[in-house]
Amino acid sequence: MEKTLASSHTKRSLPSPSTAVDTSSTGFNRRTRQRLSDATASVISEDDDEDEEEEEEEGVEEKIEALQTIVPGGTSLGVDALFEETASYILALQCQINAIKVLTSFIERCEKDDMKFGG
Repeated sequence: MEKTLASSHTKRSLPSPSTAVDTSSTGFNRRTRQRLSDATASVISEDDDEDEEEEEEEGVEEKIEALQTIVPGGTSLGVDALFEETASYILALQCQINAIKVLTSFIERCEKDDMKFGG
């Protein structure tokens, strides 16, 4: 365990009596401990990164599976073909929406005209 002394500008760590060492090599040991600490943190960080990558890959896989169920014929497509088919499907849906909007406005105008003439 290390004791921390705080001054007005800096914090200093003093080794506990159980970790006291020869003062001639204190700087070396301090640097060595720091390197070991950095290396341990790096390994832990890499493990965390690998876990995050695995979770991200699982999330991507789930989204691809969901997309395959939405796009007609998507279950039989590879990823690249699925994305191309998705783009085509979106364009087709947009065209259908535009057609429905045109038909709706036409019907509404017809109904207004019928009301004008008492129909």
